[in-house]
Amino acid sequence: MTQDPFAGRAAELIENRLAVQSQIADDDVWRAAAEDCVLSRIRTLRILGGLPCHKAPLSAQARIDRLKGLLQLWANGCTCAVDEDLFADILNRQRTGRLS
Repeated sequence: MTQDPFAGRAAELIENRLAVQSQIADDDVWRAAAEDCVLSRIRTLRILGGLPCHKAPLSAQARIDRLKGLLQLWANGCTCAVDEDLFADILNRQRTGRLS
């Protein structure tokens, strides 16, 4: 594992997903943990100009697919990768209390 805590956390989430079952991304516990990892990363990033919070909400499947993709990038060491649509979706749902 890498020294970067987000890459390590992402790798752990990806490994656990593959080890336990191939469809664990449908599990609310995995999704919540993945979103927590993304939220932690958002808080540490310095995003110039802010996030485009006017973006349309993602569907549940699109959100899971984007979480998987972003976590895979982070697990592989691409910790500067940003998915603005996913970030905006998570932040908007958090603000409105619909994160769970």
